[in-house]
Amino acid sequence: MVETESDPFASLEEPEKPAPFALGFDKSSGDALVYGAILLGVILAAVGLFSGQYLIMAGALFPLAIAFWHYPMIDRGVPQIGANNDGLFVERIGFVDWGAISGIELVRTSVRTIRLARLKVSLTRPLEDAIVKPERFPIWKRFMMRNWSSRRREDGTDVLTIELHPLTNDPDTVLARLIAFRPSAKRTSRH
Repeated sequence: MVETESDPFASLEEPEKPAPFALGFDKSSGDALVYGAILLGVILAAVGLFSGQYLIMAGALFPLAIAFWHYPMIDRGVPQIGANNDGLFVERIGFVDWGAISGIELVRTSVRTIRLARLKVSLTRPLEDAIVKPERFPIWKRFMMRNWSSRRREDGTDVLTIELHPLTNDPDTVLARLIAFRPSAKRTSRH
């Protein structure tokens, strides 16, 4: 019986088929920060209340505000980024039209031993015009941290920067899955 060897690179010839996905924050990304700030705020409030030092009790507002700001990092039921046929999903933006994306770039940097990864999505028009399905969210979420930022270029188009390092999946996998939906977008990766 003769065995035929399969080509190990055969799967590379076929482009990866697009598959919908959604990613949230990694479990370890914000737990210590949020729960630690809540604990510190409660301790300061209790000490201030029992000692009659209202200035200490007022000082509890600062760590509680930090916990409120970073709360999205522990809200595991809310996806931060995703993709399907409707477009690129970004939390508190909604779906960005695939046709409005001219390029997707993965930028890696590091601070000492901490590796950071950001996805830079170049748009062909302003972000407001590129949204095909806006996401509805409660007004109080406007005062919380978000995982993205937007910058307007001189030509009137926007660049959307999405932080990937605190999310649950590998940045290269996220890039590959996005490119599967939008193969005509320029794909670059900088280290």
